[in-house]
Amino acid sequence: MVYGQKFIPEPHVFHAAVLIDYKIYFIGGNDPNKTDSEQNPEGEIFYFNIDPNDNENLFSWVNIQSQGVKLPHTFSHAADIGGVNQDSIFIIGGAHLDEKDTNYLYRFDTKTNELSVPVIQGMAPPTRMGMKTINYEGKIYTFGGRTFNTDPSKSIYFNQLDILDTINLNWQVGNIVNSPGPLTGYTATLVNGIIYYIGGRSSEYVFPPMTDIFQYDIVGDKWSLKKATTADADTMPGSRTGHSAVLYNGKIYVYGGSYYTSETAFDMPAKETFAMLDVVTLVWSIPPLNGTDIPALAYHTASLKGPAMFISFGAHMESPDTLYQGSNSTYVFFLSEPIIGWGSILLSGTTSQKTSTVMPPSTDTPSSESVSASPQNTMSKSVIVGISVGSVLVVLIIFVVFSIAYKRIKRNQSNIKREFSHPDGQSQIPPDDDKHPSMYLQQ
Repeated sequence: MVYGQKFIPEPHVFHAAVLIDYKIYFIGGNDPNKTDSEQNPEGEIFYFNIDPNDNENLFSWVNIQSQGVKLPHTFSHAADIGGVNQDSIFIIGGAHLDEKDTNYLYRFDTKTNELSVPVIQGMAPPTRMGMKTINYEGKIYTFGGRTFNTDPSKSIYFNQLDILDTINLNWQVGNIVNSPGPLTGYTATLVNGIIYYIGGRSSEYVFPPMTDIFQYDIVGDKWSLKKATTADADTMPGSRTGHSAVLYNGKIYVYGGSYYTSETAFDMPAKETFAMLDVVTLVWSIPPLNGTDIPALAYHTASLKGPAMFISFGAHMESPDTLYQGSNSTYVFFLSEPIIGWGSILLSGTTSQKTSTVMPPSTDTPSSESVSASPQNTMSKSVIVGISVGSVLVVLIIFVVFSIAYKRIKRNQSNIKREFSHPDGQSQIPPDDDKHPSMYLQQ
C-alpha cells in the first residue's frame, strides 16, 4: 500500500468478521483470485468504521496490518469476542499456508492493536477448520470442524464441542449426546440461550437437509433435533455449506452457500439464495425482495446492525462452469421492510442507479445486533443506500440519521479449491441492548 493512499481491501473468502463497538474487524482469509504462492504471507486484520457520529471517518477502511500487527496467513478459522471487557478478539483454529506456523490461537486487543498468544489452561482441542463460534457470557462455544488435508477425502470430521472461557482462560468440554455428529460448514445462531445449527456437511459429499435444525441449550448443556417445514415444498431451501445467518425479529435469515456432489465438476449455488426460518414455528419461507437478482455468494460474512443485514466479500457462484470470482463488495438488506430492499456498494464508489425513491423512516426496533462491512465512501449529511431492482433499475432507500440528516452511499482468479470449503466465517455477535444510533434503527 502506497503511503497516503486509502486502504481498499482485496477480495476475501474464508475470513472471519467481528463487530466491537462500531468497528467491524475482518481477520485473515484468502484472495480467491490469487494462487497460493501469490497470497499475502501475513494474515490481514482491518476494520470498517460504521460509527454515525464520526462524520469524517464514517464508512472508511483501516488496515491494522500496516500498524505492525503480524498474523500468519490464516484461513477457514473462527473469531469471536472475549475477555473481561469483551474488547478482545480470539482467533481460533483454521489453516496456515506455511506449516511452520504451528500456533492456532491468538488474542487481538482492540484497544492497543496488540496481537498475542494467550496461555490457556486445560487440554487444548485438536486444530481444525470450518467451525462456527458463539460467544455467550464470556465463553466461546466451538463445535465440529475438520482437519486440513490436500486430499479432501482424507479430512477428519469432528463431533466435538469445545468451550473457551475467555475470562478465566481455560478450555472446557461440552456435551455431545444427541449432537449433529461430525459437521463442518454450518451456521450457528444464538436465540435466547439456544444455539441453532443449520446446514453444513458431515463428510466430503454428505449435506444434511435444511429440515434438520439442531439446537444446543447452553445452560442445560443438552442437544435436541427439531424438524423444520415449509408451506411450499418448491421453495424449501437446499442443503449448503459456506452460507451465513443472522437473527432479526424472531427470524433467522440464511444467505448464500454452495452445494456439490462427487458428480459435479464445480460447486453449485445453493437452492434459494435467501431464505428465512421462523425460530418459533420452524417454518422456512422465502422473504419477498425488491428485485430478485441478488448475488449468489458463498464463503462470505453476514452481519446485522439494527435492521440492516450486510453481506461482505465471498465468492460469486452465479457461473459454476467458470472459475469462481472473488468479491470485495458489500450488499445491504433492510430486513424491517415488508418487501426487503437491498443494494450494493462498490469500493470504487461507482453507481449505475437510474431512478430513486425516498422512503419515510419507520419506528421498527431490532431484536439483535451483529457485524458486517461496507466499503469506503465520502459522505455528506445524508445516507442513501442503492437498492437493486434488476440489472437496469436501482431504487434508493433512505437510512435516516437524526430524523433529518442523510448520508449517501454509492451503489454499487483463480479457482477456490474445494478443500478450503468451510463455513461462512462470520462470528455471532451478541446484542448490545439495541443501543444503535437512529441511522441503524429507523429504516
